[in-house]
Amino acid sequence: LSMNEILNPYIAGAPITESSMFFGREEVFNWIGRSLAGKYVDHILVLHGQRRVGKTSVLKQIPNFLGDKYIQVFFDLQGRTNTTLDRFLWWVAREIARTLTRDHGIDVPRPDRQAFQEDTDYLISEFFPSMRSLLGERILLLTFDEFDTLAQEDIQDNLAKPLIAYLRRLMDLDGLNFIYSIGSSGNKLENMQSAYTDFFKTALYRKVSFLDQKSCRQLITKPVEGIIDYDRRAIKLIYEITAGHPYFTQLMCHELFSLCQRTGDREISRGDVESVVEDVIERGTVNLKFVWDEATDLEKWALASLAQLEPEASKQDLGKLLHEQQVRFVDNDLNSAILHLQDKDVLTRENAFVIYLMRLWLQQNRPLDRVREELAEVNPIANRFIEIGDEYTARGQYDNALKNYQQALEAAPRYLDAQLSIATTLFKTKAYQEAVAAFEKSLAIEQGNIAAQTGLCDSLLLLGDKFLAADETELAVEQFQQILTINHAHVDARQRLAGIQSKRAENLLANGKDDEALNAFNQAIEFAPDDEKLFARYNQVLEEKKAKVIDGWLKKADRSLKRQRWEDAAEFIEEALKFDPENQGLQARLAETKDAPRQFKIREYKRTAEQALGRGNFEKAISAIETAVALAPEDTSLAEWLESTRENQLQAQLDNFQKQAEHALQVKDWDAAVKA
Repeated sequence: LSMNEILNPYIAGAPITESSMFFGREEVFNWIGRSLAGKYVDHILVLHGQRRVGKTSVLKQIPNFLGDKYIQVFFDLQGRTNTTLDRFLWWVAREIARTLTRDHGIDVPRPDRQAFQEDTDYLISEFFPSMRSLLGERILLLTFDEFDTLAQEDIQDNLAKPLIAYLRRLMDLDGLNFIYSIGSSGNKLENMQSAYTDFFKTALYRKVSFLDQKSCRQLITKPVEGIIDYDRRAIKLIYEITAGHPYFTQLMCHELFSLCQRTGDREISRGDVESVVEDVIERGTVNLKFVWDEATDLEKWALASLAQLEPEASKQDLGKLLHEQQVRFVDNDLNSAILHLQDKDVLTRENAFVIYLMRLWLQQNRPLDRVREELAEVNPIANRFIEIGDEYTARGQYDNALKNYQQALEAAPRYLDAQLSIATTLFKTKAYQEAVAAFEKSLAIEQGNIAAQTGLCDSLLLLGDKFLAADETELAVEQFQQILTINHAHVDARQRLAGIQSKRAENLLANGKDDEALNAFNQAIEFAPDDEKLFARYNQVLEEKKAKVIDGWLKKADRSLKRQRWEDAAEFIEEALKFDPENQGLQARLAETKDAPRQFKIREYKRTAEQALGRGNFEKAISAIETAVALAPEDTSLAEWLESTRENQLQAQLDNFQKQAEHALQVKDWDAAVKA
């Protein structure tokens, strides 16, 4: 984290989501607890709500509110859907195994990828049954975030439809519960329900909406309690501007915190709140614009018009302004558009904006003349060319489709739909380099357009794959890196970059460049921190490198020991220990090396003693053994040797005197005999 992120309690752990101090969702958690405990047939719960309203935070907080009966496994589908069913199911099994092992101490072997490739039923027939005895009475709660990503048109046949059918079968297994989160902006919830009627027909739904005033006040004040004081009127104004939307509340608090850092003030007034509104609108544009992007044309006209009218304008006032703008509509369609915006928490029942920031953003960024440029029947000829192009596309005649889309663009040069149609068609024909350029032109027309960003990322990904296949790694890396500038969390791009760095690391290893290889592995792990196989390989290389370095230091120590350079040897072993401080063998060897000078002296004194004894020089032998005993008082064998040597010296002296006496007697030297 940067220093700013450390100091700013509202954004530590960016991106901004609901605070780690969780407020105002007790009713949602109570509903989840009651619904899971009930006897509902399929165990499906669905959370839905606006973008960035806190659905993901609710899912991640579930373990803190449910008892030990449930073991939650969290799946984020963002960036995970461009794959096959067998790989997706293997990922599900892998996440379950990892969660059980890491968070609950239940040792589950890592699932075998090949088993899922050979039989997609492996999850049902083998994996889940093998866990029943491990789980006991506990229930697995599988929570899928961003479930509406399955609504993407290009993944229906490869993943979405077969996965929905598979999940439907999983719901018949004992010991499993399911919670899904789906965005309800645009038509996401309705589209998912209508596309998979049988799957969702027994689901229980709960809307995750904005925080109430009390919870919003806690979110504002608790993270900076004791650091910054909020005036009561400032808190009230923040709530009026954000309506308790968690993301925009935290975004505003972040700007206020930054203001305090600049000014040194520790109190926030209503005037301070007013002073940061422009910055909040600028920083929150992407999320404010998201509502606009997913609205229908008539809904966009209604939003832009209501932003120009007085708050809580009547439907008659709105209709009058739309007629003045020459917008063609029927009353029933306008009623439906307004009701839809109200259901999505964009408008109140009085046609005021729920989030006041949305009104301000529209006033600044979507004046009516710009909306007319964007939405009106801009150019009937251009529209007709697009319709003809779509007909050709449906028949797979992409060259003719491209010609008509290009003619539409010539008729209306900044017509986003025409430019997107060109880009999408190029993508379908696998002209990825041209598709990249076309999607970039789309973003030049409308920065932040979700469809253009998604298409650009998909094109860059496949273009990068093409470069990889041609062994043009540097060009591939450029494409994948560009994806991360658009979507930093893009899973596929991160996996590609991790694979490239991992391959580079292996090549460096083969060339004996261990340090560079470890750096490459580190970079790979930064791209794919959840790749357990990669992490295990990194640890293996690290251990091998460590063993190699330690072995090098120990060889130096051995050479020094042979030369009796005891201090140098000890220093080399100490260097080895820096790489493995807990290694008991190295610790013992260091102690032995430090003791080597003493042991050498002891051996030398023992050798001196043995040589002296061989010559019958007991005095010298005893002196040497006594010195050895002083150096090694713990060695009982030395003490015993000293005692026996002294006894042998005494016996030798007695034998010598006996011989002297006998010799004196033989020569009748009686005085000498008596003396001996």
